Amino acid sequence: MNLTAVLHGGFGVAIVASLLVSDTALRVGAFAIGVILFVAGIAVSRRDGGEA
Repeated sequence: MNLTAVLHGGFGVAIVASLLVSDTALRVGAFAIGVILFVAGIAVSRRDGGEA
């Protein structure tokens, strides 16, 4: 499994977690972590030249 897939998988988990929690601060935090993981996945993919 490559790093891009792991980062995008983490994005999915964080977004689902943000939908399941009831506290607003935790919801925003989980969503923010998800966005960071998604952008990191794109950055890693582009750095590797799209090899996967």
